[in-house]
Amino acid sequence: MKQRECSVLAIVTVLVAMLVVGCGGPPQAQTGDTVKVHYTLTLRDGTVFDSSVGGEPLEFTIGQGQLIPGFEQAVLGMQVGEAKTISIPADEAYGPHRDDMVKVVERDKLPEGMEPQVGMQLQMSRDDGGVAVVTVTEVSDTSITVDANHPLAGQDLTFEIELVEIGQSPTEAVSTASQESGLTAVPLPQALSNGRPTIAEFGRGTCVPFKEMKPVLEELAIEYEGRANIVIISVDEYRDLTMQYGIVAIPTQICFDSSGKEVKRHIGFWPKEEMIVQLEEMGVE
Repeated sequence: MKQRECSVLAIVTVLVAMLVVGCGGPPQAQTGDTVKVHYTLTLRDGTVFDSSVGGEPLEFTIGQGQLIPGFEQAVLGMQVGEAKTISIPADEAYGPHRDDMVKVVERDKLPEGMEPQVGMQLQMSRDDGGVAVVTVTEVSDTSITVDANHPLAGQDLTFEIELVEIGQSPTEAVSTASQESGLTAVPLPQALSNGRPTIAEFGRGTCVPFKEMKPVLEELAIEYEGRANIVIISVDEYRDLTMQYGIVAIPTQICFDSSGKEVKRHIGFWPKEEMIVQLEEMGVE
């Protein structure tokens, strides 16, 4: 009897071992997977340029070219909870910084009423009819200097990456509070028809003034919940709205009264106290 029990136990042990081997261990991130990662980006001089830690993780699908190749390659094969640090040289990231992509523009060529600020991003027409995004790097009384290079061009990058999740479907943009903003808000057409005044900001996550505006908008969205709509619109995700409202610089804030009519437009960083005054002028108590 004991011999038979030992034989049965041995068979069960072998089957369990086969099942474990067959499972292949924890899943690894593969091409085509949609993953979420936390990251911290550090430059050569030790400056932390950007980080998702403490906020929402970055979500992307491996193999769709949404990120630089070196970053995607680093995530391949990672398991949930795994962390690593990688270094990506400039020529494998955003390329070298090109001097011919830096231009001086006379201030009288700018849209009327625009007050340029360092870090502001503008959209300029190219010779081929396309649109180029440029960043304001210098401002004087008579001109501004704009740079069409990527903000990280010429930079060697170091990423600390932690894989948070594998296999979730990409988050649908269910509202104009894009993934870049972290805000929860109703879509702009709905906001303009719900009878409440609206402040809609058009921006991009890499724009310095936009990053400075983000906490201001988040605070206003909480403080004025139910009384006003605070909406963020990603110019990359909502190009039709960007064209419809003639956005030429980001961030741009457009104020609409309770009937949905535009009453004011502001470009660049807008202090919270000034936005509160504007909300009061639009009848928000």
